[in-house]
Amino acid sequence: MKRIFSIVLAALCLLSLAACTDSATKDIDIAAVKEQIITDLAIEGAMDVESDRLLNLYGIAAEDVAESACFVTIEGVFPDEIVMVKATDADAAKRVAESLNTRLDEVKVQSQSYDPENYAIAQECQVLTEGNVVALFLSPKHAEMEEIFSSAE
Repeated sequence: MKRIFSIVLAALCLLSLAACTDSATKDIDIAAVKEQIITDLAIEGAMDVESDRLLNLYGIAAEDVAESACFVTIEGVFPDEIVMVKATDADAAKRVAESLNTRLDEVKVQSQSYDPENYAIAQECQVLTEGNVVALFLSPKHAEMEEIFSSAE
């Protein structure tokens, strides 16, 4: 009886660990998130940033990128920079996050000395990581964009 109980308990522990692992790693369709952001938030003038430009603009190496969905706008006082990268693995995701944090820090430094309103917006922005997907929403609408990203399945 003890043996059967032990086996059942061990099986339940394994199932609970498997359930935690599955829910922790969502597979986000970043292209769909990009389109939803553009549509829902009425973004005009979005210019795509292709994966091969990520190294020059953000320091993200091509070998770390499985897929990207990025765009910029040049309208307004605080142009939008939307970067979503599906990294090739967890280590690549860490490197992508470091690169995007560096970019965010650059924007903060640039705006701190000349534009308090833009500096305040930049202070609110953050790099988000969901599994191997890393995102940065530099925009006055960052909170709405982050919500769309976080609720994506």
